[in-house]
Amino acid sequence: MKKNDPLVEAVGIRKRFGALEVLRGIDLTVGRGEVVALIGPSGSGKSTILRALNVLERIDSGSIAIDGSYLAREVDGKANYAPDAELKRLRRKMGMVFQSFNLFPHLSVLENVALSPVHVLGRTKQAASRQALELLAKVGLSDKAESYPCQISGGQKQRVAIARALAMEPELLCFDEPTSALDPELTGEVLKTMQDLAKENMTMLVVTHEISFARDVADRVLFMDHGIILEEGSSRQVLSAPSNPRLRTFLGLAEAKNKGRN
Repeated sequence: MKKNDPLVEAVGIRKRFGALEVLRGIDLTVGRGEVVALIGPSGSGKSTILRALNVLERIDSGSIAIDGSYLAREVDGKANYAPDAELKRLRRKMGMVFQSFNLFPHLSVLENVALSPVHVLGRTKQAASRQALELLAKVGLSDKAESYPCQISGGQKQRVAIARALAMEPELLCFDEPTSALDPELTGEVLKTMQDLAKENMTMLVVTHEISFARDVADRVLFMDHGIILEEGSSRQVLSAPSNPRLRTFLGLAEAKNKGRN
């Protein structure tokens, strides 16, 4: 497939938790090689979109296609999911990086990265370890291969988590507020790693509060509030000349918070 061909196509997706509808008819497309940033206040539904794409949450209605194959398809007003074997195949196309790292504390950094390729992809331990060392070099952590998660910083843990996701050779990387648990100094090293991936044309869907990252790295920015995408477009258009008053207020608050942090 060519760069910018649709890799993710979601149409009319809705998700309800009890009486609360957290996704209210979301349409979302991510092109191959594109970086899309999802911004908006907490509770607006951003993380739920990522979880829906990775089948960590099941949508109520709408359709989701990954690389042209349906993960879920609307039938009679309800989302009808593909068989488990097909879901498993499509989920392998996606990697997920969480804000809380989710590393195994009893495994070394190298073992954390090499684990899934062995157990999921059937690689030999030797091949998985070689790949893991290459990926740790890629994220600047060659010297931490034998360390354990308790021995490294939060920023280093997040870079290990990125290497672990890359070890599964995904076509799409989803980031769920990857720097929200980090202080500003550590945030920079994680964002630098993500920026390097963007330069390599890695397809990324990033939920973030880092407006500077969205402005500098994202091809497109989507602003969400109360389960709806209120504005979307190029990063320059959305962040420099927002048309939605709610977005203008959000960006003003984000800028004030960033100045206070610095």
